[in-house]
Amino acid sequence: LGPELAQLSIDTAPLGDFAWNFAAGKSMFYFTDMYTYLLVRPEYLGPGYHSYVEDLLRQKEEGRVHDQHGLVVAIAQHWTLDKGKLQEGTGLVMVPMKYKAVVLQLFKNEVVDVEVVEVNKLGFFGEIGPVRIFVSKSSMPEGWRYTEDEIHGGGGPVYVSENGVQSIKRESAVRVRLVATKHESDRIMAIGTTNGEYLGPRVLGR
Repeated sequence: LGPELAQLSIDTAPLGDFAWNFAAGKSMFYFTDMYTYLLVRPEYLGPGYHSYVEDLLRQKEEGRVHDQHGLVVAIAQHWTLDKGKLQEGTGLVMVPMKYKAVVLQLFKNEVVDVEVVEVNKLGFFGEIGPVRIFVSKSSMPEGWRYTEDEIHGGGGPVYVSENGVQSIKRESAVRVRLVATKHESDRIMAIGTTNGEYLGPRVLGR
């Protein structure tokens, strides 16, 4: 287990006074208003200015992680708040922007479904969108064991339950509870557990 995962903060950033709304019926995705500024070079102030500002905003903000908001997945709408001001000493124009974004935010104790992308002797990694979640072997229910037997994993690494009925391998759908998250500038990482009621490999229709 690498130092990045070992140092995950147990608590996520506070929400503050921002208004959050559910997006697309998924509790981890939200619409929220956000603010930033852009530095525009003088040669782009003529025809095509608005298209350039939109492209620049998406390049700067989409895929970026904000401590209070989470990961910006997509920008839905945007507005320039004024015509901008000349930045002294650089010749660049500072343009304040407001935009409505779809953001991905995960919280401690939240239950999510992930797709397993890697299995090893230490545990397994699952992904939900751009977020990578690690579940260690010690965070699985008692009795689960690691094996590479052909009968269980098709020759690949797999975790098998004590009774041999359930398994976790690459491309498995698994329900986990988050116990820690960590925000970096361009990604969110998390640690999860499958030890609990209704957690573990998903069963069709459940």
